[in-house]
Amino acid sequence: MDVLSKKDFETHVSVVGWLQIVNGLLGIIVGALVVTLILGVGTVTEDAVALRIMAVTAAILGGLMLVLSVPGIVAGIGLLRRASWPRVMALVLSAFELVLFPIGTVLATYTVFVLSQQAAINAFGACCSIEDGRVQPASA
Repeated sequence: MDVLSKKDFETHVSVVGWLQIVNGLLGIIVGALVVTLILGVGTVTEDAVALRIMAVTAAILGGLMLVLSVPGIVAGIGLLRRASWPRVMALVLSAFELVLFPIGTVLATYTVFVLSQQAAINAFGACCSIEDGRVQPASA
């Protein structure tokens, strides 16, 4: 499938890279806001047990948001630098982004569309695929 020209492909890869970075940064910002909100509510209650429970909840949610957001930033930077590894990483992240309706679904669909082009396989390499030669197609 080769829908994009070489010039268009380069533009779309840069857009995907920047979108992955922005999505990751927004995830970190939302995570920080959620942590702040939860800790604020825990502080307002003035109950030591509630504050401890809220602190643990905030730490878990904040850590989860950080762990889910940083790989998108890393993949986006790799795509912008045209490294050999970020294509597969971005495609895997797209599978997780699909459930984040509606923005994550659109981002994931666009990422898969751009990085599934033959130009992407040529530009980034076909790791462990039939095109790479390391995986043999099943014989009938």
